[in-house]
Amino acid sequence: MYTLSGPEEDPDAGQTMRGVVGGTKLFNRFTLQKVLGRGGMGIVWLARDERLDRLVALKLVPEAVCFDASAQEDLKRETRKSLLLTHPNIVRIFDFIEDEHSAAISMEYVDGATLSSLRVKKPSKCFEVEEIVPWITSLCDALSYAHESAQLVHRDLKPANLMVNSRAELKITDFGIACTLRDSMSRVSVRTSSGTLNYMSPQQMLGEDPSASDDIYAVGATLYEMLSSKPPFHGGDIASQVKEVIAPTVTQRRAKFGINGAPIPKYWEETIARCLAKEPEQRPKTPADIARRLRLGGTIRLTEVEPDKKLQFAQALGHLRDKLKGVDSRIAALAGGVMALIAALIVAFHPSKQNAPSMASSPPAVSVPAPASVQKASARKMKSAASAPPALGYAMEVPATKAPSPPPQPEETSDLVSVVEEPTPPSAPERSTENARLQLTTSPTGATFTVYPGVVAGKSAPAATALRTGSAPDVIEDLPPGRYTLFFHNDGWPDDRTEISVGAGESVPVDYTFPHGSATISSTPDGAEIFFGAHSLGQAPLTVDLPLGKQKLVARFPEFPERTQTIAIENGKTANVAFQMRARSRSSVRATPTPSALDKIGQSFKNIFGPKNPPARKKR
Repeated sequence: MYTLSGPEEDPDAGQTMRGVVGGTKLFNRFTLQKVLGRGGMGIVWLARDERLDRLVALKLVPEAVCFDASAQEDLKRETRKSLLLTHPNIVRIFDFIEDEHSAAISMEYVDGATLSSLRVKKPSKCFEVEEIVPWITSLCDALSYAHESAQLVHRDLKPANLMVNSRAELKITDFGIACTLRDSMSRVSVRTSSGTLNYMSPQQMLGEDPSASDDIYAVGATLYEMLSSKPPFHGGDIASQVKEVIAPTVTQRRAKFGINGAPIPKYWEETIARCLAKEPEQRPKTPADIARRLRLGGTIRLTEVEPDKKLQFAQALGHLRDKLKGVDSRIAALAGGVMALIAALIVAFHPSKQNAPSMASSPPAVSVPAPASVQKASARKMKSAASAPPALGYAMEVPATKAPSPPPQPEETSDLVSVVEEPTPPSAPERSTENARLQLTTSPTGATFTVYPGVVAGKSAPAATALRTGSAPDVIEDLPPGRYTLFFHNDGWPDDRTEISVGAGESVPVDYTFPHGSATISSTPDGAEIFFGAHSLGQAPLTVDLPLGKQKLVARFPEFPERTQTIAIENGKTANVAFQMRARSRSSVRATPTPSALDKIGQSFKNIFGPKNPPARKKR
């Protein structure tokens, strides 16, 4: 995001806004502080959002795109898609802002550096496997979330779009935005950057529809560069090489460049090669599949259905039957008895929770004869069964890269299997059982929210009972790790939703901003109370945020008639409203006073003794 592209794009940097310097205030809202990155796809500034009082990264869109209606609409559409992404390892997109001169995208500010710049600072210009394991674990989890939850493909994954913040957390930037900008620039400009050909799949180069398989290829190219200092293809006709040439292994590339270091594990080499396969069907199917192949630790999202338990048991019995071929029937029967005994002991020593205290009075040890080879096999199976991770619903714990070495076995002094006590199962890691914490804020404040487990389709909250409800700002404690859908409601504002993914022990801030513009309201005289629907916004003069579209405002002042105005609110713009409070007009016609009793008597005498009007003549 901040290191936008390679140096080959710098000549086009003039296409972005010229004459903009630190201290400039753009869109009547953002004060620029310093340049974070620049390139042909725009300049990124560190800016302060004066309205929300926070630092943001503000990407200024190239002028060539600003003045092309089709290109600008494409960018708006991709930005709206990116607003759906709420994952701790994906940079949040806040808003798309525009006026008659320029356009920009505001996003989360990451106080760190890209993997590309961190790699260059290494003495060997590359990382070792153990250094990048935590980042690649986060990368696979974030991509799984984007592909599954939002059906979004990045299309421009590379080390320059992967950042590490001050807490050593990975952040993926420019989800779909950079690629959309590049496509738009290719239409409105003669020059087109080819800097990301190094990470494009053959299908992406041919212009085929975006696919998750394109991101899988880019992950392989990124891993290759992080471990060997260069992408798989970095010189000459890159496009032809990507389509036709098989890249050397990372170990071979390291040897060519004279890079010394720890050997690359075979399963890493095989996984990277599979990611770089020319045909999509030969690559890993999902980012979670990559994580499993790399034997990464941590929580990784799964899309595949868990294998049937009965099928697993049948396969295990088949393997055991094959191993016991050639053994006489007496030994085979004895081995079967040992397996039955082990199964019975597992059931006996794993009672339900309410019967847990009775374990102290378990039956005495049982001894049965068995060959030494069966003893060792049974011990290994019991150990692997005891150390198997528990199921975690939507996620699984992928085995760590380095498995602990088994404890030394005692010398065999007897041909008996002695079951003295139940082996103590390893305690689950604290991280997997620790709940998450959610810090909810909304703009404007006071919105109510409901939290539902999983992904809920549609804009409206379902009829089911919500997991949590409340009013923002609020803090939700003890939220189990997983994926959630949040619905927001604020009177007068359109209802909306967002999705989040939280891990064990995380404290995740969620700052939801309703799409809005603003209005500066004044009244003559000052002090009129302004109402939006049934809600009082305060006394004029004031500036408030309002929903997009036509909105009706009412001004009220004591002893004055209320005044009403309808204004159009546009995204990122400020409308001016002035209310003229006028006094009630007095009627110029006075009401006829009610006659008194004396007046009525006088009028009666006048009618009796006064002159008579002559009768009207009849017409002949």
